Amino acid sequence: MAKKEKSTVYRAPALDKGLEILELLADVKEPMTLTQIASVLNRSRSELYRMTAVLVERGYLIRDTASDALSISNRLFDLGMLASPVGTLVEAAFPTLHALSEATLQSCHLAVASGNRMVVIARVESPSSVGIAVRVGHHLDLYESGSGLTLLAWMDEEQRTRLLRRYSKQNGDIDIDEMNNTLDKARRKGYVRRKSSLVQSVEDLSCPVFMGDHEHVIACLTVPFLKGRAAAVPVADALQHLMDASKALSALSPRYGGF
Repeated sequence: MAKKEKSTVYRAPALDKGLEILELLADVKEPMTLTQIASVLNRSRSELYRMTAVLVERGYLIRDTASDALSISNRLFDLGMLASPVGTLVEAAFPTLHALSEATLQSCHLAVASGNRMVVIARVESPSSVGIAVRVGHHLDLYESGSGLTLLAWMDEEQRTRLLRRYSKQNGDIDIDEMNNTLDKARRKGYVRRKSSLVQSVEDLSCPVFMGDHEHVIACLTVPFLKGRAAAVPVADALQHLMDASKALSALSPRYGGF
């Protein structure tokens, strides 16, 4: 009888500390002092001091000079964008994004789910003199934006339920049944259309991007539609252009393995 191989777990304590700090700051979404970080992670200030100093020096953390509080930078996001195949697929998607922007005379952006948030990975600004553009790296909890609601709507049921329960604990105003009804309606229509929670006179139009013909959502394509005089193209026409563009990206994605 062959002898069973004993599994070996390699430990890297310094790396563990660094990742714990980054994951904590990414999760809380607000600056924290070294004392607060040490308390939450159940570690001493002294064992985290050098680690935070290095992370600041390397650009992964930002230190506020007034309060000495630390916050996470976009450094990890930038590294991820440089890695293949994501960077390659985003580059391949830009002609479709530019065509959508030209057709609607509005800006547009591509977003993906990252844990319990949506994060913008690409954008094209409006060709007209007035428009709304969301910066690359912008992130919000999924329930807070049209892009996030689109990702939630086409998410598998188990994952969606888990996230909605988490959001409900964070925000007592969220009714899970009502949210599920809203998401199911969007799924039946094939898109999300809602007033922006951030900017007046803007309506979020968002469609899912799938992995080819499969109903596995990998991203969403969104037009922050600026209404009023700036809207030279009717919203119904813009929505149709958006749906066509999202289908084009869905057809493109299998060549690169997704976003």
